[in-house]
Amino acid sequence: MGRMSNQDNHVKYWWYLGSISAICFLIIAFSVNQQFIWVSHFDAVFQQFAHVIRTPQLTHFFTLLALFGTPTVNMLICFVITGWFWHHKYHFLASWALTAQVGIDTLTSFFKEVVQRPRPLDKLVAQGGFSFPSGHTSSTAVMVLIICLLVVPLIEGRFPRLIISSLAIVWLLLMGFDRIYLFVHYPSDVLGGLLLALAWWAVIRVSSKHVYPVKTQ
Repeated sequence: MGRMSNQDNHVKYWWYLGSISAICFLIIAFSVNQQFIWVSHFDAVFQQFAHVIRTPQLTHFFTLLALFGTPTVNMLICFVITGWFWHHKYHFLASWALTAQVGIDTLTSFFKEVVQRPRPLDKLVAQGGFSFPSGHTSSTAVMVLIICLLVVPLIEGRFPRLIISSLAIVWLLLMGFDRIYLFVHYPSDVLGGLLLALAWWAVIRVSSKHVYPVKTQ
């Protein structure tokens, strides 16, 4: 009874969070597509901050950092995690992780084509394709969710779990700011990528009957 109640609470939490994230994402996507003025004001605040702190050293750092947050790199990491899950007979978790990563990359590509927002003109590095939502952000966000919510619970010791979770979250924050700093994405692209990732994860979470990692033969 206690476990079932805990399951229900988790499902409700993700249902609410996913619904809010999806609604906010659609509002931003529509606002971007219609070029509402509030989006420009929102983007300008963070872009101005990125411009103020710009230095050659930071530019070099974030240029290198960007290479490790691409959807391709996250997919490779996902394959490693999926293989580890499968090897240890966490078959359901392996399917969950793979579905989450493939799904978010597909959704991001879909919405890029729907919104078709051009990238900022003054970007610091070459970057093709459309701008909204940020693929680096959405892909990395799902990877961080996989690490924090699927991998970390399997690790023994509270301190190691805390360290790994904290590093994963910092990684996501850095990757999101990387997109803004390099001017390859607008801040609203980054926010949109994060909201899309949360909404997609919630879909998987709510539709799942599994809460805790359980070995299956």
